[in-house]
Amino acid sequence: MMNQTAYRSAVHESTGKTPASVVFGAELRLPIDLISDRPKKEEGVNNYISHLQDRLKLTHAEVRQKMRIESDRMKTRYDLRANTGGFQVGEKVWLYNPKRTKGKSPKLQKSWEGPYTVVTRLNDVVYRIQKNPQAKMKIVHIDRLTPYQEPHPNEGVT
Repeated sequence: MMNQTAYRSAVHESTGKTPASVVFGAELRLPIDLISDRPKKEEGVNNYISHLQDRLKLTHAEVRQKMRIESDRMKTRYDLRANTGGFQVGEKVWLYNPKRTKGKSPKLQKSWEGPYTVVTRLNDVVYRIQKNPQAKMKIVHIDRLTPYQEPHPNEGVT
């Protein structure tokens, strides 16, 4: 119960509002408010409903606007790292394929396999790749691929 009250009365980062104010049109009255605040003056039911509707309309409009801005910001950040150019047929790529072995830290296990060669582009985001001509082809999403770079000749294990 208390954790719900804490969540409902905390200001949300994206909207700048509390969930309680968005849903109920007013902030929650916490026990401390009953002790320290003066009682609110009484208003008629019709006035209360009218003011509540106005507050909710205004709050919802503000939240919608802030959510649009936040959504655009998140899209911009995603697009910075997204591979929008895609890959060409014949290009070499790494495939993200994490395998978890019991007893080993996931951080220390190889998650990328390759190099694979792009065989065909099935659509904007799905590719058919193959490790070598005798290997079975795989169909994968572009999010699991990254360009392969040949190692420099002077690089090696020391």
